[in-house]
Amino acid sequence: MSERAMKPASAATHCPAKDISDAALGWVVRLHSGEATVDDQRAYEAWRGQSAEHEAAAVEAEALWDDAAHLRRDRRTGLIYPGRDTALLSRRRLLTGAVGIAVLGGGLAASRPWLRILGSDYATATAETRSIDLPDGSRVILNARTAMDVDFDERARRVVLKEGQAFFDVVADARPFQVASGETIVTALGTAFDVDANAADGSLGIAVTRHSVRVSPMAGGDLMGVTLAERERVSVGGDGAIGSPVVQDSAIALAWQSGMYVAENRRLGDVVAALSRYHGGWIVFSHDRLKSTLVSAVLDLRTPDASLAALASGLPIRVTRMTRFVTLISAV
Repeated sequence: MSERAMKPASAATHCPAKDISDAALGWVVRLHSGEATVDDQRAYEAWRGQSAEHEAAAVEAEALWDDAAHLRRDRRTGLIYPGRDTALLSRRRLLTGAVGIAVLGGGLAASRPWLRILGSDYATATAETRSIDLPDGSRVILNARTAMDVDFDERARRVVLKEGQAFFDVVADARPFQVASGETIVTALGTAFDVDANAADGSLGIAVTRHSVRVSPMAGGDLMGVTLAERERVSVGGDGAIGSPVVQDSAIALAWQSGMYVAENRRLGDVVAALSRYHGGWIVFSHDRLKSTLVSAVLDLRTPDASLAALASGLPIRVTRMTRFVTLISAV
């Protein structure tokens, strides 16, 4: 471990974003894979030197790697907790500014997503799905590791999808029904639709299975939006740019509700993001370029390790279980 990892106090004042935390974990796992080169080590040092946020994420990742063999999984919730003594917790308090850690598997700085879920109206844990009846009679099905807030009043029906994926079956009502996720607003037009906010690149996917919806940027207003018809899907980039609608069989959008994932020329990064919701740990890539590998497959979300093995059998990748809770995907 580098000398900089021994200086957590200054790094702790910076709270890394999820993508930077995930990248840091990817670097640390790559460096411990047995395939790392001197150039990889130099590239890592350059990466962590980009900002205080990168340095904080590197400190977290290195501490997590040191502690990985001592983590434990709660069988009821699927969450991962430290399994060492209070000395570990004291060090983790310094690193994350949190009294305790509860890891959901999707990000490294686990206290942050966990606090979001604790403060949500509705949430699911790893490998858990949940059906919810809203006050107006609409129905929502939450995928694993999803957090959602609901705000209904006499004028509007508002939902905030904070993370994860949800399917909405909306009943007719004089009040508009809107789902906000990131910087995007989805307005139901008497419809059923799916919103997926867990893509690897931070994009948002919206698929309509009945009637239509209006997808608009929160900042640009409705004039900048597009209307999606039944059996159409659109992606909204991490920068808020709305793509062109494409035709998609509704069965693909609904497959996760029966425990399956259907990939038709989907990026490997997105496929792994879907499996991660059901996996009791972290799945990281040795190099980001692997995430863009295109995949066409039908996978069982309920058996993520077997699904990863199936991917490895048909793609030029290797899946290595580095510790009980860290799995590395690398090139063959």
